Amino acid sequence: MIIGHQQIISQLRHAVGEDHIAGAYLFAGMPNVGKETVAFYFAKSINCLDLVHRPCDNCLACHKINTGNHPDFQVVRPEGKQIKIDQIRQLQRQVVFRPIEGRRKLYIITEANRMNLEAANCLLKTLEEPPAGSVLVLLTSHLDALLPTIRSRCQIISFQPLPIPELVEVLTDRFSLSDDHASSIATLSQGAIGKALSLIEDKSLTVIDQIPEVVTTTDRLSAFRIAEQLGEDLTQLDQLVMWYRDLLLIRQSTSFDLLTHRNHLESLQQIAKHYSRIHLQSAIKAIFETKRLIERNVNATLALEVLVFKLMRTE
Repeated sequence: MIIGHQQIISQLRHAVGEDHIAGAYLFAGMPNVGKETVAFYFAKSINCLDLVHRPCDNCLACHKINTGNHPDFQVVRPEGKQIKIDQIRQLQRQVVFRPIEGRRKLYIITEANRMNLEAANCLLKTLEEPPAGSVLVLLTSHLDALLPTIRSRCQIISFQPLPIPELVEVLTDRFSLSDDHASSIATLSQGAIGKALSLIEDKSLTVIDQIPEVVTTTDRLSAFRIAEQLGEDLTQLDQLVMWYRDLLLIRQSTSFDLLTHRNHLESLQQIAKHYSRIHLQSAIKAIFETKRLIERNVNATLALEVLVFKLMRTE
């Protein structure tokens, strides 16, 4: 099931229908935005046995691609933190042969920005002279991390997240979520449909539907306890962003339709009176900076304690 990206789908279907398929594509966009799903769709469109409704998702070729058993289809993923030269060399040994069952061979390289320099230079040789009958699809969330010479030899297709209101509508219509739950999931996922679906399936995720204590308290002695609670589930940081975002929207007198927690409107309006716009903007910035620090293995406990003191209002 593909949600969104209709312009990209039309572009790829046209390429398949006209048999004007490039030798190498580079799908770029934020994590979980749907790049790999569309790459699978592309592979099935090329090799589907139903020439009228391809991809049909029912024929043997589509089934083999879905299950990773098609001889003309392969996905290369990082081994540990990197894609290594041996993985690219193995791909190169296979890519020169004609397709066995399908019209073309298709290779997906996920997280292509994780190729080490040796692997990237090795792949470059294949991109310079792509073998007939083969298609390479590179996926990346960090386009600038790829060598310029690799980028220049691929047809770049940019993936954008769904607008939040559109994703909310999808989640309520197709997954029967309440408006508030759908709005929380959509905002937490930043419009990335893959992230949204993962959040729906993650039964351990607790969506904060009560105004967080750090937003309302002025008790500095509670900061360490709040920081400890945040450390038990770091996804709460993403949810805190939504609460401070709502407060900022209220302070800016923006349309309340944009609020994530509209069911708490009256309480948030009262709380917003105690915050300046500068404080709320700084709070959101501080949350994102803390997330980056934790991802870089900075002491999480200390980082969260500093964050909580920055977030708390002083009156």
